[in-house]
Amino acid sequence: MDSNGSSGSTDKAVELEPLRPPTRPPTVGSGSGTATGEFENAAAVTAAVGLPPQQRQQTSGQDSVAGRSSQERARDEARKVLQGHPIMTTNLRNISKPTVGSAVTLAQPTEPGWAVIDGDVGGHGYNETKVDIIAVACPGAEPLHPWTCDPVADSDFGSSEKPGTPKSMRPPYVWIQQGIRNKDPTIRVLVYKHRSLREGINIDMLATDLLDHVLQIRQGVRPSRPLFFIAHSIGGLVVKRALLKAHEDGRYKDIKNNCHGVGFFATPHRGSSYMSMRNLRESVRELLQLHRALPNSIINQIKVNTNNNPWLDKMHEQFVDIASELRIWSFYETIDSELSNTGADFASEVKFTAPLVSVKSALLELAREDVFAIDNSHANIASFGPNNISTMNDFLEDLHMAVLKAKSLSKHIHHPLRLKDHVRVEIVGFYEDPDPESDSSTRLYATKPQLGQYLQKGAELFLQERLSKVQHKRHLLTRAFTLKSATVTETEDDDDGTGPPSEVDSDASSIGSFSAPSLIVDQVTSTGPDFMHPANFPPGRYSAAHHAKKKITWIHVPYNNPIWAKEVLQRIQETRGQNLQKLLSREHWQTKQVQGLQAQSQPSYFKPFACLVPADAPLPNTFPPFTTSTPLADKRTSLLPSPRCVYTYLPYLHFDTYCNIIRRRKLIEKRLDHGRAKPVPEYVEDLDSLELKVIWEYIGFDPPLNCRRTLDQFAYPSLKDTHARDDDQMLYKLTKHDQSAHNDKSHSSINKFVVDPPSRRSAVTSVCTAKGSEPDTSREEYDDTCSEDESEFDFECDVKDGKLLMVDQLWLWAIDNDTLATFFPRRESSPKEGTLFQQADLRNIVYNELNGDLTGRTDNALDLAAFIVLHAVMAFVELSTHRDLDIFRIFEEAIGLLAERMTQNMRRFRTQNFISTSTDDLDDDDFGSGRTLSIKERHKRELEKAERENRENTSALLELRDMEDELSTLLRLFETQEGVVNQLKEIYNNPSLREITKNGQGYLDKAMEYLTEYKQLTGEMVKRVETTKKDYEKMLEMAQRQAQVDEVRWSRLQTELAASQNLSVMIFTTFTVIFLPLSFFTGIFGMNTREWHDDNGLQPGDEGFVPSTIPTLGYIGAIALPVSFFLIFTSLIAAFSSRVQGISKKIFKAATGKIKQGYRAIRVEARKIEPERNKMRKERKKLMRRRAREEERARRQKELSYDFWADVMNARHERHQIPDVNKHDY
Repeated sequence: MDSNGSSGSTDKAVELEPLRPPTRPPTVGSGSGTATGEFENAAAVTAAVGLPPQQRQQTSGQDSVAGRSSQERARDEARKVLQGHPIMTTNLRNISKPTVGSAVTLAQPTEPGWAVIDGDVGGHGYNETKVDIIAVACPGAEPLHPWTCDPVADSDFGSSEKPGTPKSMRPPYVWIQQGIRNKDPTIRVLVYKHRSLREGINIDMLATDLLDHVLQIRQGVRPSRPLFFIAHSIGGLVVKRALLKAHEDGRYKDIKNNCHGVGFFATPHRGSSYMSMRNLRESVRELLQLHRALPNSIINQIKVNTNNNPWLDKMHEQFVDIASELRIWSFYETIDSELSNTGADFASEVKFTAPLVSVKSALLELAREDVFAIDNSHANIASFGPNNISTMNDFLEDLHMAVLKAKSLSKHIHHPLRLKDHVRVEIVGFYEDPDPESDSSTRLYATKPQLGQYLQKGAELFLQERLSKVQHKRHLLTRAFTLKSATVTETEDDDDGTGPPSEVDSDASSIGSFSAPSLIVDQVTSTGPDFMHPANFPPGRYSAAHHAKKKITWIHVPYNNPIWAKEVLQRIQETRGQNLQKLLSREHWQTKQVQGLQAQSQPSYFKPFACLVPADAPLPNTFPPFTTSTPLADKRTSLLPSPRCVYTYLPYLHFDTYCNIIRRRKLIEKRLDHGRAKPVPEYVEDLDSLELKVIWEYIGFDPPLNCRRTLDQFAYPSLKDTHARDDDQMLYKLTKHDQSAHNDKSHSSINKFVVDPPSRRSAVTSVCTAKGSEPDTSREEYDDTCSEDESEFDFECDVKDGKLLMVDQLWLWAIDNDTLATFFPRRESSPKEGTLFQQADLRNIVYNELNGDLTGRTDNALDLAAFIVLHAVMAFVELSTHRDLDIFRIFEEAIGLLAERMTQNMRRFRTQNFISTSTDDLDDDDFGSGRTLSIKERHKRELEKAERENRENTSALLELRDMEDELSTLLRLFETQEGVVNQLKEIYNNPSLREITKNGQGYLDKAMEYLTEYKQLTGEMVKRVETTKKDYEKMLEMAQRQAQVDEVRWSRLQTELAASQNLSVMIFTTFTVIFLPLSFFTGIFGMNTREWHDDNGLQPGDEGFVPSTIPTLGYIGAIALPVSFFLIFTSLIAAFSSRVQGISKKIFKAATGKIKQGYRAIRVEARKIEPERNKMRKERKKLMRRRAREEERARRQKELSYDFWADVMNARHERHQIPDVNKHDY
């Protein structure tokens, strides 16, 4: 090591660290970061291994100019601790020789470096690692001390000590190495050591040191190697600042992009009052075992003022924006620390206890933040301690799972989306019309720059470019019709993609009035950079428009992205030079956000609200002097007083197609399973939907992207998901159609998703196939390491497309009288949709209305805001021309159909009776005959008919309930809109705004009229639904009573039939009883027995006597009676004993199994000699049987998935028959 301990030697030592064999223990570096295992002094060794404070004070509490004897004693203490240590059995010979120039004092100046490097890159076995975890202690503290706890039991962490070792003989436990590497040996643990503290050092300098050393040690490794940080106390602020620097500086972008998580142990995110008190500096130093007290330059950064700490608040706000890709673990202390005013200029010492970092300051308050409470003080919170063993195990397990996920993601190839280069911001300038002959007072000029360009340059530059292009176009038109002879060329207007074709200035009609097929102009030879400058244009009517006074600037972003909203407002703040931070304060921003449960796929949203933020003075300059040179320096000190602002968060009604909702749902599921946006898969990059790309990128931010919500997601935001309710929405059920029939008519199948058989192919192929294009078979998957689930972007196959009601959000900020910023989504549409293309698009409707008639419309931003609110309320209901989007008509027709169906069912119920039969019933003769088969068949058909009618009535009742629920949701939406409009009306009626918002008040009054009408229509339909539902309930009750009557009739019929059968049985029994004795005696005397055999009177001794072989009666009885008794007994046992039945079944199954096995063997042998034609015939029969089974299964499934509205619609096409009562009787 160099005598000066320069950082250059540190980096060189780390870079040239040799590969360690698998059995080599982790290396503990010196103060300069060497990897040879040398310590600067014995005191550093004792602190590194975590000696108890008393023992360490004995070691390090020597005189500042220590002699050799004190060093030797310290080395002896260190040797005793290091012997037998499971992770620090380094070469002790290096400790016996003091380092040149070193001193045995903890205040020796040191350079930043690595205190411990545990693991190799490209090593072998245990030392081969794939993930880096960097531990960052509090500045000034020993690198290993915060992570070291007291000796633990043998069974707690798998200690390598022999069982039964006394606790006093066990070494301290450094969980940052032992716990992590025992959990996952592929993790390389790096313990970072800060430079020595001195006055002037701040968190920014420490963060730069950390970044430089992380960048140095990760040189030569795979760029996507995952990285985690674990920090204690102020070390957490250093890590936060380092990640922010890495986000801003391209040199460190790999560090930020590949950081997957951060663990904060008692980090003062919002400052610490006690740590920043100068009279407690020595007490804090002793508590945290710092080399020296915290300098004023760091104390000023963590100091808590009356208005909090603006520097920390700014850093926290920026860190929250980049923390969406990170796993965050936050730990807070629950035991107070003992503090005193030791070292301060006080007459007596005062001791007290207090938490160094409060719970509020220790938490980031993020949606994805995992919070742990540690039963320990601030100094020992990072060591967990014996009371937090279960918490440590939970954290290590959670960290292990995060590491596994990070290793899996690191194998993927990142495909950046560059959304700010694709998303366009629409900037519309409202200018006073300089033409005295014009009827309108305002002209509109629109441009569409990229979002990234707008955030860099602002709106004014793009509006000036737009005006210059219009000036140039009009100048060419003037010259084209004034020159008599010239060399001509054909030109056309070129906006370079900055504006839509239909979005030209308001006097476009005058430009298009010339009757010429193309613009004929003279040959333009001036093409220099000043050609477009207005000074080159001749004076006249059209040149005056460039210098016209601008009235309003409207900035619109077509996505509800809170991150972009903040950036746009900050851009407006920089452009205007006025403070707009109050709009993003907790009162007006954070408290209005409602975060959805991401794991449950519920979108986030803003609470409906409208508010006036009065003009205010700029915030005072409370930043430390050194922050002016950092990126976190606040620019509010040079801003003018904040202007008057009015903001509105308004939900409004819109629609989307079912297929788009399925795509959005599937993508969100894929994104949540992916864990984080980066690395972006190739199939996401190649999606044709910009909305889906924005969802993938920003759904995990905090606050997340506010996706479009369905009507049920608006009504039930707390449900786990509303997929089933969305699939059963009334508008979809009434407008869905069979997409396959539509695809047969049109060659393009936009909404039919085709899924190939399971294979590893990219999702882009699926989308291309769905759109009718041929898949590129030569295209490779986006990543050869991704799983099958990630490589297939599955969509529903053969879904029936339809329309669903959506509830979008309008975010609106009217800044003073001249600037308006809006955020609301735009439904992605295609001209292939036909009449559905751009239906009810709020942006197009507002722009067309403004561009069509500008007289007295909008004089300021507040009028324009009210105009947009009006159209958000009424655009979908009033201006939708597609038949499937007329929701009030659709609901009224549905209610009418159900009411008509109920009337028909009541009529059938009135006319039906038990005796009457339908055309497919049995004949009356069969019924009258009372045959058992006829009764069963009739009963079966009656039951099927009753079940069918009951299903129809129940389905109708369910549809009415769904209709009532959705109408109630619509009514709630209209009431919510009414509340927001009323708030705006109160703001516009403010004395300071009453005179300038007359037009706006008129728009709001019209909005209230529309909402009153909508509420009235919805309320009337709700009442009709309730009435129809009650009628169906009554009819079901009557059907139930009729069923009971029918059951009684069937029971009586069965009784009568049973009685007739009983009579027959009785007659049969009578005849049996009569003839049973006769049959018995006939059987007995009919037997050929010896007793009744005639031997012609010969006796046994007579001549001609032959012995008879006929059995005697006794012999017959001896055989027949026992056998009969046995058969009767066995039959009774088999009939009533379940055990005997089971044994019989087993015997039967075994016998039949053997028979079947033999039969199969015979079939196999016979099949070998069977002709091929017979085999093919049998295969066809087998296939036909399988197809028949599948059709039967599909039929049953279709019966289960009963489509009520399909039957209703089919019944509408049936021809009406005139009732018989309306005809003459002849």
